[in-house]
Amino acid sequence: MARKAAGRSAGASRRGVRKFKDVYPGIKERCVQYTNASKWQNLEKMTPGLAKLWVQQMSIWTRSIFKMRGHAYANCPHPLLRQKLLEVVQEEDIVDPRVGMNHRQMLARSFGEATGQSLKDLEKVKPLATTQITIDLFHGIADRSWMEGFAIASGHERILKDTGFFQFELKRFSRDLGWNKKQLAWFTGHDAADEDHGALVNLLDKFIVEDAHWELVAEAIVQSQLAWLILLDGVVDAHEQGIKPMSGASCRGLSFYF
Repeated sequence: MARKAAGRSAGASRRGVRKFKDVYPGIKERCVQYTNASKWQNLEKMTPGLAKLWVQQMSIWTRSIFKMRGHAYANCPHPLLRQKLLEVVQEEDIVDPRVGMNHRQMLARSFGEATGQSLKDLEKVKPLATTQITIDLFHGIADRSWMEGFAIASGHERILKDTGFFQFELKRFSRDLGWNKKQLAWFTGHDAADEDHGALVNLLDKFIVEDAHWELVAEAIVQSQLAWLILLDGVVDAHEQGIKPMSGASCRGLSFYF
């Protein structure tokens, strides 16, 4: 019932309705707590073999997850929000003017080179089960309601930016593996993009008219971070335990092509 009501006009009464800034500190705190407890965050040292496997799985993530925003776009009743989602998809999938290429190409040209993997090599990569689960979870959250879809389409990037994910990894890969500026370009390029993409979640203030709906937004963002950590920790487990990728491509929205 709450999700149906979410489509009501933004002109409805907002008396007592919070803003995103009111719920965000609690969202960020929980995401930081989960991240700090993750295997990925607590690695003693990045190794060439682990980095190579991570790049393989991230190549699947980067060329697949933009499709989740398509679900959020299709479910959203508000033209302004759809326009903003479309602009983000264009940067992710077509070309990001900040870097002159889309984000999956940026990953392949920076991380691919750093780990000795060509575009053709990365096109052959198959997902670990944990990567597949992560992407499926994002699609599932995006299809719950237009609010939850928009929340993770923008809010998860806000979390990655604000919790320092890209800067943390840039320092770790530089320190442990000696990667140069060109090889680290995906981190620097994404850090800038996510500042803009992550700010869009504030637009929900214009359209959420019932305070209880902020709980849907908050849980969606926290759950998206948990899904993200499943991917990262899955890479650690696969590297340490020799777990093989899946052989099929059953995950909705999964893409094997650049």
